[in-house]
Amino acid sequence: MSATAFASGFSIYEHGSKATAMGGAFIAQANDVTSVFYNPAGITSLDGTNFGLGVTLIMPEFGFTGPTGVSTAKTDAEKLVFYPPHLYISHKFNDQWSAGFGVYTLFGLASEWPEDWVGRELNVKTELTTFFFNPVVAFQPMENLSLAAGVSLVYSDVSMNQDVLAVGPPLAPAPVYVGLGLDGTTTAWGFNFGLKFQATEQLALGAHYRHNVKLKFDDGEAKFDVPTTGIPPIDQLLGLSFPASTKGTAEIELPNMIGLGVSYDLTEQLTAEFDWMQLGWSSYDKLTLNVEDPVGPPGDQTNTLEDDKKYEDSFSLRFGLEYRIDESWAIRAGYLRDNNAVPDAYVEPTLPEYKRHLFSLGFGWKSDNFSVDGYGLMLTQDEREITNSTKTILSDIPFNGTYEGSAWLFGLTFGYAIK
Repeated sequence: MSATAFASGFSIYEHGSKATAMGGAFIAQANDVTSVFYNPAGITSLDGTNFGLGVTLIMPEFGFTGPTGVSTAKTDAEKLVFYPPHLYISHKFNDQWSAGFGVYTLFGLASEWPEDWVGRELNVKTELTTFFFNPVVAFQPMENLSLAAGVSLVYSDVSMNQDVLAVGPPLAPAPVYVGLGLDGTTTAWGFNFGLKFQATEQLALGAHYRHNVKLKFDDGEAKFDVPTTGIPPIDQLLGLSFPASTKGTAEIELPNMIGLGVSYDLTEQLTAEFDWMQLGWSSYDKLTLNVEDPVGPPGDQTNTLEDDKKYEDSFSLRFGLEYRIDESWAIRAGYLRDNNAVPDAYVEPTLPEYKRHLFSLGFGWKSDNFSVDGYGLMLTQDEREITNSTKTILSDIPFNGTYEGSAWLFGLTFGYAIK
């Protein structure tokens, strides 16, 4: 399964329908089983054994107009649908100790553009999926304070496809492209901490930290789709420049995450929460692919292919409201302002993100043992005009132009409690 990026960079935060309906502002409340993800310290407030299972449906639309000076045409990315799942379990052993387990896709990226589009040298199709398997333990040393810690086994799968300009004029009458495909899988480890403090009966504070995870793809494969032009000198040059396939290694360091939240019961029925979250995207500075067999024209072959990313740390602001109509029903609303992690000069069609506004509405229903939470979310992205791109096509044409995007998200989470 693949997920797409709708927080800064390619992080995904929609792993619980109650929280997402409140704009993701849930670190301080953390009062259902999805707290395993949002703030594991919150599971000490859950009695017995609790289960949660859900999915998010993501439907994005992105487009690019340009490149400036070359074309005024707009190219739309392929319309894809993604459905990252989430699964949670928690159990309370006694008044002080609880444990939980979660499975979710914290980071993911997927984009697909037409095969022969103007930006084919930068991206045709990319998929990056991560699954986090996250056991946690929570401890309540005082009635109003809970602490938690967890580790994560991270499984990642990556697939990237783009075209390489192999030969161009004047050596060939028209540009000749070689298809490049990269595939790899890996596992890694990470850890996280959580804290929840019930300052007063109405006021709660929360904090959550996730450490960097380094993905090392040590046994990947790079495949080259070399065309036949029918021009013997060019076909001979292509054969000498690109092997059919070769082993490759690459490394991606995912960012750390720091989240702080405060919630307050405005009335017995109405709760508001505000969260601040920072992602340390500066860890993703460069993507380097080392290949076993050298590639490139004779006399200029290399075993190293580099792509500058230059991501920057970013933060988001989240606000949510929950109104409890009665003991069974609740309605929720939220707003999220998310800032971009990719500087203008390094934006590319693999990840055409920018400043985003997210507006959410949702509901909750529960009985003694069962619960259902759902939401709908509208994402709007500010139009982004690039005038200083370091990304180029046809050897030296800057990939300047305008990106635009939007998305709809829908989600459901089902819960069951054994008390």
